Amino acid sequence: MPFSRLVREEEFDSIVLREAAEKLNFIGRLAYAYRAPELLRFLGALARSLVRLEDLLRRERAARN
Repeated sequence: MPFSRLVREEEFDSIVLREAAEKLNFIGRLAYAYRAPELLRFLGALARSLVRLEDLLRRERAARN
């Protein structure tokens, strides 16, 4: 199975989180190339955390508006 992105960068409104997602996907591609499943599991958990953080930020912005 070819490596796909861990997280879609374009889904993030925050520039900082978008850049973090880009870097995470780059490291994920390296981990896939070097066949490091434990690192891929860790990066997957990190990607899910980034998505949860973006969701939280969106809800806070919506509450302020």
